[in-house]
Amino acid sequence: MKVFQEIKSCLSACIAFGFALTAFSSCSDSGSETAGATSETTNGIAVIAFDGAHTPIPQALVTLYRHPDEGPHVSVLETATADDSGMVQFETQPDQCQNAECYIEGIAGEDSSLMVWTKLDAVDSTTNEIELLPSVSLMVRTGAAASDSTVLGRSLMLDATPYSTKNDGGDFIFSHIPSGLYTVIAEGEPVATVSLEAGSSVDTLIRISNLTREFIFEDFDDGDKLNNLAKDYPNYGWYYMPHKSASFESPDSTGGFTGALINDNASGKYLSLRFSIKESGYVMLGTHLGLDSGYYDLSSLSAIRIKVRGNCDFAAALEHYREIENNNYNKALWFAKASDEWTELVLRPGKETLDKKNYQVAWDDISSEIGIFSIFIYNGSRLDIDEIVFEGIAPDSFSKKSE
Repeated sequence: MKVFQEIKSCLSACIAFGFALTAFSSCSDSGSETAGATSETTNGIAVIAFDGAHTPIPQALVTLYRHPDEGPHVSVLETATADDSGMVQFETQPDQCQNAECYIEGIAGEDSSLMVWTKLDAVDSTTNEIELLPSVSLMVRTGAAASDSTVLGRSLMLDATPYSTKNDGGDFIFSHIPSGLYTVIAEGEPVATVSLEAGSSVDTLIRISNLTREFIFEDFDDGDKLNNLAKDYPNYGWYYMPHKSASFESPDSTGGFTGALINDNASGKYLSLRFSIKESGYVMLGTHLGLDSGYYDLSSLSAIRIKVRGNCDFAAALEHYREIENNNYNKALWFAKASDEWTELVLRPGKETLDKKNYQVAWDDISSEIGIFSIFIYNGSRLDIDEIVFEGIAPDSFSKKSE
């Protein structure tokens, strides 16, 4: 009996020892597999997302793209969400980016308020840092006529990116894209380059063959008092008037309108207005497009561009040819503001300010019978004006004038 108990004890010990060996062996095998997986992941491409203050961005959505040797399109390799330290570890191996360009996109914040699009610099296990900055709103105009159906269905894209947009009433709107330098592609061909600063809202014209129509209504380079339409259709040119307590310093009674034209050797002449406005006074600048009783069909207008510099608030208006009362005309009117730097403002039909008691009406109500272009200045002391351009209007479309 004692011998039997000793054999039983020995057998139990051996079984226990064998189990321990088995357990140890299992842990070792498992540990080997885990280490191998970690090694594979570590050898992938690592990215860490920061904001402009170099603070990590948890939950940033980070996507790795591959761009082939040819064509404007990119394809997704992998998408992942950053951890609490802003880190993303892609499983994609570096050799997948050795023979092609790879890019990283980062998106964070409500409504994609922070974004980045950048070329992948390191394709080994080195961590790539990306800085997400305020996204950009980009509106691209073609200068096509408002009624031009040939632009419908067309699309634009930014070369070597996932960003594209379709026509929206003659405009192409990229609501949220990262800052950077991009080539714009239309119908598979590059048409322009745009540089976008973080947090900006950009409205730009891209000229496309057979679509873009624009008429330079005035650039002041000829040095006279006539708008450019007078070259083909007679008119009386520019006039300027102060109202109530306001007064003009430039133009003055000596030099007149042409005396207020300043020569800038870099870009030709511009109009320099100087004035004094007190209380409820204002000054105005205007010109008839034709003779006093003439009007033009400008219903195809898609935008007005005007370059300005100054320190005032003003309104630009296209007015109906028929006087209502006391030298007042129904008008489509757009409010604007001048700053110390030259800025090109874009005024759009459909965005005018409506106020019937002040004869401010919808563009569509008067667009086929336009007789006057005017600028009303309400405060400040100076306004410089350069090119005034009608987009969507071809020069020969003015042949539809009436008297």
